[in-house]
Amino acid sequence: MKTSAPLSTEIAIVNKEPEFIDLKSLREARGLTLKDIFSVTRITVTNLAAIEAGHYNLLPEPVYARTFIKTYAGILETDNKPILQQYESYLKSLDKIHEVPEEDHKERPQKGKKIRNIRFLLWVVATIALFGLIVLIVLIDVNDVMDLFSVRQTSSQKMASPPIPITVPATTPAPTSPPNVPVTAPAVSPPPIVTQPGQSTANQNVGSQKQDQTFDLKIEAVEKTWIRISTDQKQPEQMMMEPGNRIERKARESFIIDIGNAGGVLVSFQDKTLPSLGKRGEVTHLKLP
Repeated sequence: MKTSAPLSTEIAIVNKEPEFIDLKSLREARGLTLKDIFSVTRITVTNLAAIEAGHYNLLPEPVYARTFIKTYAGILETDNKPILQQYESYLKSLDKIHEVPEEDHKERPQKGKKIRNIRFLLWVVATIALFGLIVLIVLIDVNDVMDLFSVRQTSSQKMASPPIPITVPATTPAPTSPPNVPVTAPAVSPPPIVTQPGQSTANQNVGSQKQDQTFDLKIEAVEKTWIRISTDQKQPEQMMMEPGNRIERKARESFIIDIGNAGGVLVSFQDKTLPSLGKRGEVTHLKLP
């Protein structure tokens, strides 16, 4: 009897549903609106409302949805594990819906055989039709050759018949003038196109410099702040930086940066420290270069 009690307690703990956290009440208790959180995190109001209401079907891909949940919970300074557990339960329920019954697994081989048989019959019919078309083309070509041969034979018979003699009275030939020979002007070839030797090399040097050019960005957090960075117009990454954290990124074209606390970071671009971006708690937007 003593061992059964702890065992039942462990089973109850394992089967315990994740704790529900009322994010809306926490947000309202801090006097914040969804637009205020959007201005700091850049998470759309639609996604924030879906997280609060538990409408996870309205969220984007799981990779982004998990990041949104962690960021929102971090802004409210609450534990994100219960919310993530609810989201994972939602994903598992979707997997169960898309599971294929065992009967479908049994019927699939039979369906595969039927499809292969139909494909074989279609291949046989297509082969027979192609063979018949080739025979028809050969027969048409033979008839054309025979007709052409008969036409040539009749024309040769007409040419073999003796010509009718024609008598012409004898006359002295009149002097003829030499035939006019047309005079053709000599062909003139177009002048060759001369290109400057330094022009092509200069263009190649400019293109190679653009390809080799890279931009270096360094950010150091002085205070806790939220940052989102898009490198070369790719999918942006966002993070919460604590004081003392540093990141470094490289790009070939540009950086697009959103900072939730302008006075809490130091930004260095191409090894040059930028001037103050703004005040503490101010949201700022940068594009470099």
